[in-house]
Order: sequence, then C-alpha cells, then structure tokens
Amino acid sequence: MITEIIILIIALLFLTAGIFLLCGKGKRLIAGYNTLSEDEKKKYDEKKVCSAAGVICIICCVFLCTIAYMGYKAESGIMSETDMLIPIFILLAVLIAAVIAAGVYIRKKAKVNN
Repeated sequence: MITEIIILIIALLFLTAGIFLLCGKGKRLIAGYNTLSEDEKKKYDEKKVCSAAGVICIICCVFLCTIAYMGYKAESGIMSETDMLIPIFILLAVLIAAVIAAGVYIRKKAKVNN
C-alpha cells in the first residue's frame, strides 16, 4: 500500500509539472531547452515546446496512476501480477510513442521560421 501512495505522489508531481508547462511557464524544467544558448532558444516557439513537454508529463501521470491502481488490485488479490504485464507494456508503448511524437513535433512545428 505504501508503494502505491509513493507512486501517486510522484504522479501528482508530474501532473503539477504538466499543468505548469501547459500554461506556457516552466521552460526551466525542460532540460534540453534549458541548456540551449539564447540564439538557439530563439529558433523555437517557447509555448509549443512547453506544451509538448506538458503533454508528456500528463501522460506520465496517467501511466503512474494506472500502475498504482493495478498494484493495489494485485495486492488486494483482485488481479494477479501476470495480468498486469500486457496493460503495462501497452502503456509503456504509448509513452514511448508520445515521447517520439513530441520530439518530432518540436523539431517540425515548434521551430520558428526565420
């Protein structure tokens, strides 16, 4: 039970960061963007970069909440641990696809045309 609570606290942190980023703030939270020079930062639309990172944070939050819920069901005996494998792999594939899509979106759509 304590594991699920810790996972939910981490999910809440991802939710908070995601909302913060979706509001267009928090560019300091994006590691790759944060380390760019000022000239390089001018090549990207800051709001679009923040929104892409925010969507990834929200997806991570949903992923963690689902994992916590399935962990609770497994501890309660409602679901076996092996039944958790397929949904976890599906969620992991969605997360990987979302990260790839966000990277493509940032490279293609968030670049400012100069």
